[in-house]
Amino acid sequence: MPTFGSRGDNEPFAALAASASAAGHEVVFAHTSDIPSVPGASFEQWDLPGSLRELFGPQGVSLWRGLREYKEVFEPLLESIYQASSEHIRQLSPDVVVYHPKVLTAPVIAREVGALAVSAELAPTLTPTKEFPPAGIPWALPAGLNRASYGLISMGLAAFGSRAKKLAAEKGLPSHLPHLTLCPVSPSLVPQPADWPDSALITGQWHLGDQDRDATDDELDAFLEHPEVVYAGFGSMKNGDGTRRAEVIVAAARALGMRALIATGWGGLEPTDEMRAADDVLVRESVNHAAVLPRVSIALHHGGAGTTHAMLRAGVPSVIMPFLGDQPWWAARLAHQGLGPRAVNRHSRNTHDITRAMEAAEASRARVVEISESMAQEAGTEVALAAIETARAAL
Repeated sequence: MPTFGSRGDNEPFAALAASASAAGHEVVFAHTSDIPSVPGASFEQWDLPGSLRELFGPQGVSLWRGLREYKEVFEPLLESIYQASSEHIRQLSPDVVVYHPKVLTAPVIAREVGALAVSAELAPTLTPTKEFPPAGIPWALPAGLNRASYGLISMGLAAFGSRAKKLAAEKGLPSHLPHLTLCPVSPSLVPQPADWPDSALITGQWHLGDQDRDATDDELDAFLEHPEVVYAGFGSMKNGDGTRRAEVIVAAARALGMRALIATGWGGLEPTDEMRAADDVLVRESVNHAAVLPRVSIALHHGGAGTTHAMLRAGVPSVIMPFLGDQPWWAARLAHQGLGPRAVNRHSRNTHDITRAMEAAEASRARVVEISESMAQEAGTEVALAAIETARAAL
């Protein structure tokens, strides 16, 4: 199971690995150092080279910078991951390869060794449907253009995908595509599209559950005893003035009589010394979502698929301040379904913008709790494993 990226790119694979292992399968989870190895895991964990945090952490995320620096910076990392993951697959000769779509060569090497190739499409981006535009296209389109809009994503990926297509041709393989595509998002948020092929499935989110609900400390526990705490964290996102962003969020929390729990992540929030010393602010690099989110009142975050699902699963209303990728799509999806306010610009310097959005988020609480209860009935990894086993048997 090769993947790479931020926490949101890795944790779903760790969850599926744990479930597959518990079901009696031998599992190897391969990832970069961007997440630590899962302690006490019942599955093997192999290293992939490089680190996105080391590569992009200092300067932050930027689509245009990424495009400018692709050949010199990003391509060498990709090539090393392609090579290492290909060596892993050939060495193991597994029955199934579940891979992140960024590991473009994985389905080809899986087919080479006779394995079932399963793409984990972490947000609905690559499988066309007329029901909604792909995650990654943040604006609303006329419904008649939804399916066609996936062509924009295909065009953007063509330069990268040609590598896999060429490799498949060199090896005489009939296809460079996966046999099965699984989308680990909640059907409560994104129901299975009626026009998807049988080889594509919305499974429900893959998450590690509540096994680490005790992953707090005395200081954090005491802070969370306050009845009104806002959580703010932007994960791997870093762009713009993280200090000013933290100041505005803390000011908004104080205006509403709330404490602020700040998760600095990769630098999206950079609290001042005054904030760190204040009684109504607590700073952490990251927190365990399962342990902390059920104990906060409102959350501000970037809107990644994993974080968005974690907030809803915990029943916490949230304000999304998106940076890039699928994040504006999730913000629009939640607003459309009455699960939160419209997105707030991540560069906003207006405290009133934040307080108004937080108040709007609070107004959506009943709907958020309803979705949380629905998500609690989902079994994403079990649905995924059943689909994989069926597809493998039919291969």
